[in-house]
Amino acid sequence: MPIARFLPEEMIHSRAGKIVLLGLLCLLLQQIPIPYRIDFFGNQDDASLIHLQAGVLLAIAMLDRDRWVLAGTYFITFLGWTVRQSADEGGPSITLLWGLAVSTLGYVWTIACARWAGWPRPAETRRVRQADLVRFAGAGLLLYPAGMAVLGASIVLLSTPQVALSDVFQTFFAKLFGVAVVTMPLVIVWCERGRQPSRLPKRGWWWPLLLCGVLAASLWTTVHVQETLTDAQAPRIVLMDYRFALFIVLAWCVLRLPSHWSMLALSGALALLVYAVAGTAEYGNSAIGFVNLLHIALEVNILLMAMLYLWLINRDRRELAERLSDETRRDTVTGLPNLKALRLRMAQQAPRRTELGYLLLDQTDSLVAGFGLETQAAAMNAVARRLSDLVESYYVGTGQFALLPRASADDDLWEMLMARVEHAEIDVDGQAVRLLPYLGIATFSGGRPEMFDAALQTASHLAFNARQHGEVRPRYSEVGDLLVRHSQRQQLQNAAEALACLRNERVVLYFQPIPPLLAKGAVHTPSSVIYGEVLCRLRSESGELIPPARFMGPIEAAGRGAELDLAVLRALFRQLRKYPESLPYCRQIAINLTGQSLASTSFQVELRTLLADTPLPLSSLCFEVTETAAISSTAAASQLLNDLRAKGCRIAIDDFGTGMQSFSRLKELPVDIIKIDGSFIRNVTARGNDFALVQASVAIAKAFGAETVAEFVEDEATADCLRELGVQRVQGYLYGAPRPLSDVLTEAVPVLSKVSAVG
Repeated sequence: MPIARFLPEEMIHSRAGKIVLLGLLCLLLQQIPIPYRIDFFGNQDDASLIHLQAGVLLAIAMLDRDRWVLAGTYFITFLGWTVRQSADEGGPSITLLWGLAVSTLGYVWTIACARWAGWPRPAETRRVRQADLVRFAGAGLLLYPAGMAVLGASIVLLSTPQVALSDVFQTFFAKLFGVAVVTMPLVIVWCERGRQPSRLPKRGWWWPLLLCGVLAASLWTTVHVQETLTDAQAPRIVLMDYRFALFIVLAWCVLRLPSHWSMLALSGALALLVYAVAGTAEYGNSAIGFVNLLHIALEVNILLMAMLYLWLINRDRRELAERLSDETRRDTVTGLPNLKALRLRMAQQAPRRTELGYLLLDQTDSLVAGFGLETQAAAMNAVARRLSDLVESYYVGTGQFALLPRASADDDLWEMLMARVEHAEIDVDGQAVRLLPYLGIATFSGGRPEMFDAALQTASHLAFNARQHGEVRPRYSEVGDLLVRHSQRQQLQNAAEALACLRNERVVLYFQPIPPLLAKGAVHTPSSVIYGEVLCRLRSESGELIPPARFMGPIEAAGRGAELDLAVLRALFRQLRKYPESLPYCRQIAINLTGQSLASTSFQVELRTLLADTPLPLSSLCFEVTETAAISSTAAASQLLNDLRAKGCRIAIDDFGTGMQSFSRLKELPVDIIKIDGSFIRNVTARGNDFALVQASVAIAKAFGAETVAEFVEDEATADCLRELGVQRVQGYLYGAPRPLSDVLTEAVPVLSKVSAVG
């Protein structure tokens, strides 16, 4: 409570301190009466209509599990009563001794009523629930005042038996009003401390103030009219006539104010009601006085229970809404704060100028595929905990975090962060796994959403660009970021266009021959043998041919390489079936496979289905894989390529020499053909490093028992140099540019007929 802020901490939490504070509070409340004169069954007496200390004592019994606190408070309250009783009667008597016994019995009765109401409770479950209101109404508003009234009347019985019954009723109502005004509001304030914000609402104050103003004007008008139209010297205001207006004002307080302010307003309003009706309570002079008080008590209790029930419904509704809102601000798999939480954080407390990091963890997809979502979630939580002292982490996607530096962050924050992630070993089913991080950093100012969104987009582009180029240091935003973002957006557009072409079967196949490298001076004659490589083009909706340079990178970046390879195979088999007369002349047709196809189980299943219905003998098919793709997924590649070779297909390693991989791993793959990359062939005539690399490649091919093919052969000088090195086949514009496969298949038979006629 607010007064506790000004008291020593040890006094508030120690048993003795509690007893002294609460005892003094009860002594103070004993001095705050609402005096009235009542006539119960012919016995007139001056009394107080409210015993506030009774409500405090019941609240202590409900809240504090240490019964010595309640006992000590009761004893101090008894001492206060003893002083007043001694002053009234002139000294100690048997009444004081019986008062001590009554105080002891009151202590026991208070504990019993608190237990019947369901209290006290452990700290973790000490909250008021809707079901508590019924038990409190029975035990707190009925049994407790009735028992205390009987005990209090027993003291009067010793001296004046004829007024005992009157004192029972008077004490009952006083205890009842004390409990109604103090107990449950105090219990709620104590149980809800720290759970709700203490700020008052900034809006909506005008209409409760307006209502209070109208109510005050109505009261003034009533007084003025009574003074004018009647001869009464003291006009009476019946506050209960305005109970509906009071109900609305209290309802607003309960719904809008924090718990301690709303309960203070409720207690104050109830105390005001009791004070207002004290004047009418003494008009009974008969049993009507009892009925009048009973009616007043009933309305006060109804108002109390209605406001408490309204407060509980509003609290539960608000907490449910907060829980649901909190769930939307957390990732459903990892439980970490998500992008919505970050946006809310920026809207509520945006720094003037700060950096925003975007962390991209590689290989997280492999965690999901190999170990499941729970393992991936545990790994992401481990990363977030490891970085918690440096940054605020917000999970925005699989293996992706948005990072905000903490106020105490060092200047070399991002380098420290990268080092922590790189050196962290995450335990996954007993295996230590490391995740390779890529990081982009952008700067933004202010809390405007568009500034934050632009920074987030920039940082994410930088992180993905770092992964694409294998950059292991943080990437900071520069002037060239716009070009990077434009390039990546263009890549996304190209990928979408390429996928649309594949799914609508707008695949166009070209063919480039791979003839044998004849001896110098030998002339290549037209041949019906179809021996070469199938090349893929895509046709846009407008009819434009899209070259591989425009769609290969985006498709592989989108992870759709297997879809491209399957589309090429289907298109190839469709064209071959259109030209059945050319099938006998198809000696070897090479088809490229991407690295994603080699690692895809679903691709292998679909490929076997296609090969089961191929129009060509499998010995006429050759599958080309790049050296890098084959080596990076050796186990998966070996299984697929060995299976294809067992079926009769040939296997070629494309772009040989660019991967710079280990020969010990390369020898695990089945290899029939080694295609030397064109970047070495272009400068082979200079007889420098490229010449030596081509020479080494030929030697490796011989060691593996593989045939050699040189790419990008465009002039005779290059061809002569390749003959010298022992290259067996060549591919390039010198021997034939890529042509539509349909033209090649159409021309194969006429060429054969022409050759036969010449012979």
